[in-house]
Amino acid sequence: MRAQGLIVASCVVSGLVGLIALAGAIPTGPAGGRAVAGLIGVAGLVVCLRLALAGLRLEPYTVTVRGLTTTDRIPRADVLGLAIQPAAWGRLRRLAVVCADGRVVPAVWTVAGNGDAQWAGRAAWAGAGFGPTQVEVSPTLGRIGRLVADGPLPIVSPDPGLTPQTVSPVDPLHAERWLGWETTFVVAAFAFPGVAAAVEILAQHLDGVSDLNEFALPLPHNPAASLFILIVGYLATALVVPIALLLLARTGQPPATLGLERRGLKTDAVGAVGLLAGIWAVNLAVLIPLSFLINNKHLTNTATNSHVPPYYIVYALIVAATTAINEEVVVNGYFMTRLAQRGWSPPAALALSLAVRTSYHAYYGIGLIATVPFGYLVTRSFQKRGRLARPIFTHFMYDAILLIIAVLTS
Repeated sequence: MRAQGLIVASCVVSGLVGLIALAGAIPTGPAGGRAVAGLIGVAGLVVCLRLALAGLRLEPYTVTVRGLTTTDRIPRADVLGLAIQPAAWGRLRRLAVVCADGRVVPAVWTVAGNGDAQWAGRAAWAGAGFGPTQVEVSPTLGRIGRLVADGPLPIVSPDPGLTPQTVSPVDPLHAERWLGWETTFVVAAFAFPGVAAAVEILAQHLDGVSDLNEFALPLPHNPAASLFILIVGYLATALVVPIALLLLARTGQPPATLGLERRGLKTDAVGAVGLLAGIWAVNLAVLIPLSFLINNKHLTNTATNSHVPPYYIVYALIVAATTAINEEVVVNGYFMTRLAQRGWSPPAALALSLAVRTSYHAYYGIGLIATVPFGYLVTRSFQKRGRLARPIFTHFMYDAILLIIAVLTS
């Protein structure tokens, strides 16, 4: 099952883009332009091939859901059946695979309009062969051991995401007012040192004392010893992470409920690549019109790097990993969960989380605008999916790319 017209049109567009770009890579121009055209061409053809394989495939022992960047292969014994899932705010619908463990895996490229009777008939026919499964079925899903049979497919709601209704309630032993103070102190302990340091750096910049130095060596004449000191000092910032995870676990939210588990990590890693691409695309769309502000040296604190050896890439990777874990566990996993428990609506929780995340990047000056699209998208990802690994992977790749470039060009 797949949306034939949508896939065919997308394949044609991406294939044409790939062929045109490859034609532009023929050695007739500057080497840099040819390389970029070649990369775009290859990417276009890869997307074309991937779209040709996208959709939902029912196999004897496996149900395969293949999208643009991910592939889910679910054993038939773990599948209850197919269902229809509303999409695009109820304007469209798509097929979804309902699993015995409660997961609903949408088949993105099976989308159709609400009035497409032919699509509905094909979907019902495809779902008629499901069940019973070899696993025990929850009573709420019916006693027959399957969700679908001959006839119309059932309707399943889109993933509810992180809302006050989807998190476990606060344990009565932990009064709400104490939980509020706990949240305040944990987030303050994480964010306030960063905010104070950011204000100091920004004040120095505005006073003309110095610019932002990404690799301020504690021992300028001994970079090897400085590397060790810098790593130890930065790893110390991660102490708040186990504290936040422990506090969540004590109120019924262990790491697995945040998506910090082995299962699904591969899908999260692949999805993080797509999320990172989306962040870069939004950054370009937002920052290009505001380039006159971003490039103003008085308003933006530009980076001036120390001259560090290439092996400082090790430090770059450690900083990227530590930062990604710190920020996403505390600002996303801990803070957003606590706000949902206290009844905050998703939009309000997102706004407050984004304000906290932006505050300790104040050292950029007006350049902190560049952090807003990133913070918005990774937080929305966690709100929607309830999995923290994807924002962590995305954050790590984002910072690692920038810091490695900074090392190699320092």
